[in-house]
Amino acid sequence: MEPVHTTIEGAHADTMRTRSVSLARRLLSGAGRASLVAYDLAPLKEAGALCHGLSADGDLVVACLADDEAPATTWDEGPLRVRLDVIKEAPEWAVRITACAVHLLGVLEWLPGDLLASYVAEADLDPRLVELATTVGGRLGVVRTDRVLVHDSAGVLPLSFDEAVGASFPDADQEWTARDLVGRLSASQLTGLVEAAASGWGAGMSLSSREEHACSHTEGQVFCVDIDRTGLTLMSVDPGRASVHFVAFDDPADAIDELTDRLGQLVDVWCGQPTE
Repeated sequence: MEPVHTTIEGAHADTMRTRSVSLARRLLSGAGRASLVAYDLAPLKEAGALCHGLSADGDLVVACLADDEAPATTWDEGPLRVRLDVIKEAPEWAVRITACAVHLLGVLEWLPGDLLASYVAEADLDPRLVELATTVGGRLGVVRTDRVLVHDSAGVLPLSFDEAVGASFPDADQEWTARDLVGRLSASQLTGLVEAAASGWGAGMSLSSREEHACSHTEGQVFCVDIDRTGLTLMSVDPGRASVHFVAFDDPADAIDELTDRLGQLVDVWCGQPTE
């Protein structure tokens, strides 16, 4: 299930840009599923079994196992032009919703084996990247680029790579903890937030709406598309239609306890009901 894409302008533009920067930073830092393809090599085969993340110095790093069927993973003749995509799904169990994506064109350089240990020692990488890169057949590479595209239900926004690299919250390990906070809200509270956004409440906005012939078990429900430091993104599914809405926090949240407070404030202001 994918929300239709729109472009947000006017009074909400700054809020949505802040949200898009947050999305980009989270995805580049390791959230979502990464894939790449080297468009100068044949066959044009996507390498999809990747780990990715950022080094302490802000390098975009990928790790994988060499695979003869994916030429990009076995290349060892210098820089290689690639397209890298990172796609993130909503933290939901009952449905699959594509929440957002980052796309970029860049140059990939695989680190030679004799430099791997020294790079890893200084890069402060996610342990999952290190484990994959240092296993038998593992490879570690750095992707250089100047620009990324953030693509979600609010539209497409280009960002410089420097702007898209920075501190992010929640990280990939905190995402489900953040989702659990949304799970404490009642169905009526979630519906109230959706209705607030749809009615033009100051903190909320509608991002997209389209005809959608969804499965019957999803009709009448509200799903969490995303939650981060900037706010809460929800999808409401009605008979024949799916709509996506964003409710912004008054202040950013950079820790789980702050996220708890911000959600409580949203509910208190609009729904007038305490969280469960």
